[in-house]
Amino acid sequence: MRPHSRVIADSRAPFLRILFASLVVISLAVLTLSPAKAGVERDLIAGLAGEAEPVLNDKSIANAERTKKLRTILSSVFDSQQMAQSMLGRYWRQADAGQRTELVGLMETYLIDVYAGRMNSIDGQVKFVIGGERAAGSRTLIDSEVHRPGSPPVSVAWQVETVNDKAVMTDILVEGVSLVVSQRADFASIIRSQGGLDGLIKLLKQKVGG
Repeated sequence: MRPHSRVIADSRAPFLRILFASLVVISLAVLTLSPAKAGVERDLIAGLAGEAEPVLNDKSIANAERTKKLRTILSSVFDSQQMAQSMLGRYWRQADAGQRTELVGLMETYLIDVYAGRMNSIDGQVKFVIGGERAAGSRTLIDSEVHRPGSPPVSVAWQVETVNDKAVMTDILVEGVSLVVSQRADFASIIRSQGGLDGLIKLLKQKVGG
């Protein structure tokens, strides 16, 4: 198997396993807030799930339209530049301005397209229960559990931080495993094996049709 297939083609790759589990949370979500007073960070996650639920539940919406709606919803809470920077690690510092612009857009589109595709294949209702929130340095983690019919609960923590005076989502941890950390290793492997950042950009363009 070619090195880049771990992310782009193989659904068993750590990134896709984590993304699938975490994005189940947003999809078909029924929110149950704990008695504690909801803060800005919790409101952000609750609002995201509340907006996504009717879109994901409405099976009459065509796939392309669903993807468009989800992109609009996520763009208001998802800091694509911060996540791209974190996922690329030291390679972000090596990228020029043009590469950074391309990578931010391509990575956001890729994540959302994977999200929409995975959600379209899910049947049944999922219950999303929001727990407490805890500090992680300058960031806040919103703990939650995902309850699915016939399956054990999945522990999901949402990382929220303030970027440019705005609360945004910058990572997802499923059963303690960070999406950003897992994806960073996969992207680094692609960059090393495909001739640098331009190789990653080329593969992402092929994947998203760009």
